[in-house]
Amino acid sequence: MAANFPPVPRRWDRQPATIPINLVLEAENFGVDDAAAILDFSLRGLGVLTTLALAPGDRVRILAKDALPDAIPTRVVWAREDEDESSHWTFAGLEFLPTSGD
Repeated sequence: MAANFPPVPRRWDRQPATIPINLVLEAENFGVDDAAAILDFSLRGLGVLTTLALAPGDRVRILAKDALPDAIPTRVVWAREDEDESSHWTFAGLEFLPTSGD
């Protein structure tokens, strides 16, 4: 029988949002999703909805639609597919990474 552990509380509160973005997967199977969206965000990361198949540890860059040309580097902390099997959506938690200028 598995032990029940209380969930680890987040260090930063998340704020709900619905912001369309582009995601670029930096991996061997390079991918771009121009239909992704931010669902919530905090000072350290964000939750997204994407059509990309993501896994913990993947590096993803976020590009704002019709905005700044700079991409924000992130790392996938967790990912799960939508429970609706006919859907190809993935929910993922991304952690902000330092930029090259930091």
